[in-house]
Amino acid sequence: MKNVALTVSGNRYEIKLEDDFADFVNKDLQEAGVNLNTDNQPDKLLKAYLRLAKQATSYEDEIELLIETLDGL
Repeated sequence: MKNVALTVSGNRYEIKLEDDFADFVNKDLQEAGVNLNTDNQPDKLLKAYLRLAKQATSYEDEIELLIETLDGL
């Protein structure tokens, strides 16, 4: 288990996650512009969430297309 920690509006949040998932979360937060070692404004966290939500929607659309393609075979 690894800790994922970030500060938002002066409040520090820490959570323990499975190692691989914690690595993914830390990497994704950094890529989204969230600073893990300094304070963040709430809008950065919202933007990080919306970035993942967009990816999830894209993946769902791709899965649906694959299912339709496989059903057509």
